[in-house]
Amino acid sequence: MTKRSFPSRPAIAPVLKFVSILLFCALASATFISRLTTVSAVNATGHNAASSASAPPANHPPELAPVLFKRAGLGQRIVFGLGAIDEDSDDLRIEVTQKPASARFNQRTLTVDWTPQPTDDKRGQFVVRITEFAREGGERLGEVIKSFNIKVEPRPVETDFLDAAPIEVETLVSITDPQRLAAANARWPLVALFQRIAEIEAAKPANQGKNIQPANGETLFRDALKNLSRLHRNEEIDPDSPQFNSAWKAENWQLIAVRPRLNKKVFELRLVYFNVAAAEPVYLMPRMRIVRGKDAGRPEDQRQKNNQTFARLFHEAFFDGENLKPFVIGDKKAYGQALADYMTRVLTYKDASDPNMQATFAAMPHNARLGGDNKYDAKGNYLTGDGWALGVMKVNAVERDGKQMLAFNSPSIDGFATSIKPTPDNKAYKPVPAPRFDKQSKEFVAGWDALVDADDHGNIAIPDEHDDATVTAANIDSASFSRNFKLKHMVAETSLRDPRRRLFEERGMTCSQCHIRNFDEGDVLKNLRQPDSGVTVGATREIPRVFFVIIPSRQDGRNEYIRRSEEEQVGSLKGVFRDYLNINVNIHSSLANTWPFDTRFGRS
Repeated sequence: MTKRSFPSRPAIAPVLKFVSILLFCALASATFISRLTTVSAVNATGHNAASSASAPPANHPPELAPVLFKRAGLGQRIVFGLGAIDEDSDDLRIEVTQKPASARFNQRTLTVDWTPQPTDDKRGQFVVRITEFAREGGERLGEVIKSFNIKVEPRPVETDFLDAAPIEVETLVSITDPQRLAAANARWPLVALFQRIAEIEAAKPANQGKNIQPANGETLFRDALKNLSRLHRNEEIDPDSPQFNSAWKAENWQLIAVRPRLNKKVFELRLVYFNVAAAEPVYLMPRMRIVRGKDAGRPEDQRQKNNQTFARLFHEAFFDGENLKPFVIGDKKAYGQALADYMTRVLTYKDASDPNMQATFAAMPHNARLGGDNKYDAKGNYLTGDGWALGVMKVNAVERDGKQMLAFNSPSIDGFATSIKPTPDNKAYKPVPAPRFDKQSKEFVAGWDALVDADDHGNIAIPDEHDDATVTAANIDSASFSRNFKLKHMVAETSLRDPRRRLFEERGMTCSQCHIRNFDEGDVLKNLRQPDSGVTVGATREIPRVFFVIIPSRQDGRNEYIRRSEEEQVGSLKGVFRDYLNINVNIHSSLANTWPFDTRFGRS
């Protein structure tokens, strides 16, 4: 049931807005959807082929994410978040005004934790009030009242919301089945993985001969929790705080998804860990590679060597020639052992003849609903926000007790594409700084050029604007953070919905923009790489709203954005084995029996 009470929206600049409160990350990983113009097509030069200026729009009421639980058994614990997104990017306050007596609601993290008791009303009614405040000025715009029921049953009920996917997805793209992950969880629990990351970092040439103390898995785990605590201003996850919640201990983290990403420009293995005991969702996603160095400036032959080697390791693990090995479909236990073996080969890879071809830790994106997006009053009371925030951790040398040692830190998040333009030879597209960041532009603002990526000179870091008018690169992203950048500066020349943003993968839009989107990446069978090809860029397509999670999970299911992404990855995988190994594997792609692009050049 929904009740609305909204006046007409005051005239404001016609820009998109959104605020949120449910989950990734991301590890990770939330999105602003631009309403600057109504775009029907974008031509090959990136200009809007059809757009219509409009009067200031009417205010849009907030969207509340659907609560997947419909039933719960007596004594059966369920936890869920209250997720809301505002299309106009106004501030939202989310409050629970009615709930079962034994249900607990954490206002900081917008989390409901409920184990139904015999004394609870069997209807399990919840009432949520969402109050909207103007992004600029802060005036109250109205409120929405939402109610829903979670019926109490005598016995526990099924709470796995992840629907079955094609076998190619289940075994080659998004491995989430607990039986298939059992061996990997036993061999690579989170602290063991962190131990391996510590060893990898200690062996890097940059850390040799500098009297830097090595880390270990336990110390990196503590670092990770403390970084999350600082970013979200939440002491319950700080192991050194009296308020520490023991649910966050290492033994409660599990590997819930393995994601071999062979549709990226640089192939890598993504491992998603999740705490299964805490009420709040926290996703950690270490990204592992077999090539060292930064992407910007890496020789092309080195990238190709990485990808070919990565494809070979993956093929050897699960294929015999053109066909899947029999156990992939028929024996989950044997598959699980093969998956654990494959992970180990990637995590311990070493090419004795090439010092750059070594197992490498790229970064660890994280996505959590621990309060990071919230605003509080002077006494620490919740005012507005969705609780979610995203960031990244890397390993660097820090000083502790007078010694240099390796540790996880929270650096600024790598930059993102703002404007997209053809290269001088008109053979490809590249990201370039939007006018505000470009010294040659009349819209340039002094100091903002410092946010331009020093390696690739095109991507832009998320701005953290300070009271003294200075700006620095941010180490956090959330729905309410850096809204002027997302709604104005980064889309001044290239719409957020421009399909060419997919060419730049995760850098095509910010972490939060990706995690709260209501459009896809456009027609992935259309090659957008070359401006001189004459191909019309087209437009992205509407999809049901994503609420903070862009990986399939048993607690949040598989949304339409995830499903379309997985379809592309299966098709691209066929192309990878053809292009890198000269093998036409027998797997089914719902998009194309023969992948139409050469995958050696990245996405199309």
